[in-house]
Amino acid sequence: MKTPLGATEDMLRAVIDRDLDAVLDAFSGEPDAYVFPEGPRWTTRGGDRIEQGWRAYFEAPIRIDAYQWVEGPHLFESGALGQVTGVIDYDVYGDGREGRLRMRMTWLLRDEGDRWRIVHEHGSQPLADPYGAGDWWPDGARPLGTPE
Repeated sequence: MKTPLGATEDMLRAVIDRDLDAVLDAFSGEPDAYVFPEGPRWTTRGGDRIEQGWRAYFEAPIRIDAYQWVEGPHLFESGALGQVTGVIDYDVYGDGREGRLRMRMTWLLRDEGDRWRIVHEHGSQPLADPYGAGDWWPDGARPLGTPE
């Protein structure tokens, strides 16, 4: 069986290759699967709804053409659960133009007997000064591992 990282990267390659069946196979079809997509929606819950979301994504005039880890991947595996986290640059196309999208990504995977499947995906970006007080790190110091 592949590792959680291998399963996650297979899913990312399937998105780039526009292989809908492989993307759907990477996600759990169970009702407790729960994702926070990078798009305008807050959440998607349940394997059936996740499938509907991916089908709509592949029909939309958007795509991911490549990805590169900027930080990580960081891996955790214990028993039937695995986690893959890091910061990724995606080469994207949407709204008639190409660009780069940097995301903090987390995937939680579960061993569902025959393979690791994604039960939670979370993509996000930092908020611009959510408290209105600037960064709280003293003297502009950056913690180790913080991408620039």
